[in-house]
Amino acid sequence: MTRLLFSTQPDAALGTELTRLRSLPKPEPFAPELRDFVCEFSRRVMALPQLRQYPELATLAHWFRPAALAHLAERVSPQAQRRQLARGLVFHLAPANVDVLFAYAWLLSLLCGNVNIARLSQKPAAQRDALISILHAMAQEPCFAPVAARSVFLTYPHNAAITAEISAACHARIIWGGDQTVATIRAIPLAPLAVELAFPDRFGVSAFKATALLALSDTELAELTRRFCNDTLWFGQQACSSPRSLYWVGSLDEVHAAQQRFWPVLRQQAHNGFPDEPAALLARIADAHVLAAQSPTLQLRDTLSDYPLRLQGETVDATLREQQSGYGLLIETRLNTLPELAALLDDRDQTLVQLGFTQDELDSLLTVLHHRAIDRIVPVGRALDFDPVWDGIDLLHILTRHITLPAH
Repeated sequence: MTRLLFSTQPDAALGTELTRLRSLPKPEPFAPELRDFVCEFSRRVMALPQLRQYPELATLAHWFRPAALAHLAERVSPQAQRRQLARGLVFHLAPANVDVLFAYAWLLSLLCGNVNIARLSQKPAAQRDALISILHAMAQEPCFAPVAARSVFLTYPHNAAITAEISAACHARIIWGGDQTVATIRAIPLAPLAVELAFPDRFGVSAFKATALLALSDTELAELTRRFCNDTLWFGQQACSSPRSLYWVGSLDEVHAAQQRFWPVLRQQAHNGFPDEPAALLARIADAHVLAAQSPTLQLRDTLSDYPLRLQGETVDATLREQQSGYGLLIETRLNTLPELAALLDDRDQTLVQLGFTQDELDSLLTVLHHRAIDRIVPVGRALDFDPVWDGIDLLHILTRHITLPAH
């Protein structure tokens, strides 16, 4: 059954809503009324009482602060022989594993002048409900109601007929989900002139230079491990950018010494800030046993009750990342040099969280990649940061139409 989560016309049928959205005027990207709406939405998110409980909402609000919007607006400003206009009606199919991710693409699309319809997960989500409650409140205020009317949020069980109806009306379709979800949705036709973006299963990895970690003070190490907990343990390691593997680069002695410093402090940070749910504990212990049985080189270095839990192996490739489900399990190994990592990556490795490498060292890795791997390289603590260029795709470019003008 379709359940409407937000619309300014709550009693309208789906077909009527699609017609209404398509008929709305399309303001220029980053028009003042769009920026004002998003800035106020961001301010209200920052004022939510749930903010301390869900810091990812604070990250969302900070990302859409006025200064950030000014910077984004520069990327779509008119040029001598080019204009960018709204794409039209954008259909968002939101992910179930990271509740607030849909809000980034939705707000970017709104800023680009588009109208939007989003299918959200049927799973209960306090963060999502908080965002929708803000939208309901702003829709009641005359100064914000016209922009609020440019979006519809609904949820429904997987239903090809409903998805097909929306897909036939939209000008762009954005799919967030696993490989099977992407394949299922892609089988549903789009309007001939519509474009599609798909963000399927991807993985994060991390690489630490052992000597860089050993050079940290105790205070710096505590901050580093706190940030790494944010990278890995928010969303139960289910985010596509959350590292599931840790590669240490250095000699045997250097790596051993770095591990001896790193893991006790990391676990202290995890226990202080990230509750270990019973289901997560069972999932990672089960994964650890399965992985160890399938790969004889993997060894458990600690006790099964440790959190996060680590497995060590002689080599850790993308196959192992795909087989483990996260929930506080990391597989680590040692490399002599960073370029050795290239052979252990594949197309689905998206984000590299790195510590201690120079630009030249990172370039030396990129020059030996012979596949689709790695779209982002970020410092520790920034794995979950959103960027308008995601999976190597410029969302602002896709969410607008590019009109070429004659040369003078």
